[in-house]
Amino acid sequence: MNILHHRRRRFAMALLLVSFAAVAGARAQNSAALSDVSAVNPNFVNPDSVSPDSMSTGSSSSALPSPASSSDQQTSPQEPAADVPPQPGPKQLTDYVEAGGDYLTLTNGFGYWAGGYARGVVTEGHNILNAEINGQHEFGDGGVYVAGGDTYNFNPDWYGSLTVGSSVGGFFWPRFRGDGFLNKKWMAHKQLVTALGFGYYASKDVHRDHSFFVGTTYYFTTPWILEEGLRFNVSNPGSVFSPAGFVAVTHGREQKQYLTLRAGFGVEAYQLVGPTVTLNDFQSQTVTITWRRWVGESWGINLVGDYYHSPYYERGGPSIGFFREF
Repeated sequence: MNILHHRRRRFAMALLLVSFAAVAGARAQNSAALSDVSAVNPNFVNPDSVSPDSMSTGSSSSALPSPASSSDQQTSPQEPAADVPPQPGPKQLTDYVEAGGDYLTLTNGFGYWAGGYARGVVTEGHNILNAEINGQHEFGDGGVYVAGGDTYNFNPDWYGSLTVGSSVGGFFWPRFRGDGFLNKKWMAHKQLVTALGFGYYASKDVHRDHSFFVGTTYYFTTPWILEEGLRFNVSNPGSVFSPAGFVAVTHGREQKQYLTLRAGFGVEAYQLVGPTVTLNDFQSQTVTITWRRWVGESWGINLVGDYYHSPYYERGGPSIGFFREF
């Protein structure tokens, strides 16, 4: 047990060092090129909520999306890259509605996942309000998850967000979930954003999760965005430590398209695959490709391809959604 804890601490430290190195490299590469504040809109914040990226997919009960995480499913806190705070910048939508569905197949006799979702975001003064409803069929059971949240702009440099949700049916959905983030914009053109977050997840069995998130987003002068984040999760009973991280790269421009490649990796303390069946203490990885394309002036399509790997099963498939701004 001590050897396992030491390995997890070394894994968490490696994730942290990789994140710092990526940000330092990005700053060094872009510092000479920054000359126009239009490289990033420092007053724009969008809480496009998960599926916190998305939400990557996965709602095993073991935790808001950007282009890096705009899947339609509610991510479990046990899966890599689960916690993603709302990010500033022109890459996301405000004042819009979106609806869509997904279908994913699982190996080793775990069946399929399928469902649909609807979400919306409305700006009111300093507040950006978001809500979603998500119906899913997973592991032979079905249920509906409902969530709502608010992102508040304190001033041009600081903003915070809070999202809460609950569900009806579906052993894989949380009984209650809450996520809060505090964000700060840095540098002369506010192109670097740091985020700190805390999450609580109460599953429909005895498991309870507390997580701490740290992440960064960097906006280049060219149409590139780099995101990375680390989540340190403790699951009870047993106080099981399960660190995870993600890296995402986005290319594109507003009113045209955004293409995002995202990779998540980490440890899952547990994953519910049945009302009384749990997979415990294993590593998993996710890869997600998201294409958000404007078809008309105020509407478009959102396509997501998702792949998940663990020692127990693999999961993959598409989701499709349509959005409209107002």
